[in-house]
Amino acid sequence: MIAVNLHQNGAIQHLVTVRFEPSGQFTAQAVGLPEVRVTGATREEAIARVDEMLRGLLASGQLVPIAVRAENPLLNWVGHDPDDPEEQLFLAELARAKKEDLENTLRELDRECSNSSSTPTS
Repeated sequence: MIAVNLHQNGAIQHLVTVRFEPSGQFTAQAVGLPEVRVTGATREEAIARVDEMLRGLLASGQLVPIAVRAENPLLNWVGHDPDDPEEQLFLAELARAKKEDLENTLRELDRECSNSSSTPTS
């Protein structure tokens, strides 16, 4: 796993691990790139040296950023199969419920209209 992010401004971010060594120095390593590993007297120096190595690899073309688009498995569910029997049952039930709802609404409207009078009662 290489943890890299390409930001909109074109800057590349790469995760770096930093460890304090028993010798009192710091070791920094680019995640996923074991050959990019340095030791420095301070944490900041180790990080700066890894940054320098990564910049050098990018400048020389040995490290190349590429965009990898992962397929979204949820998109495989988009669309429908017109021959799917379960889908046909679902669509039939949906049509039945829609028709029943329309009939109930029309009955309610008829009742409301028959209970009201358009002639004034004064």
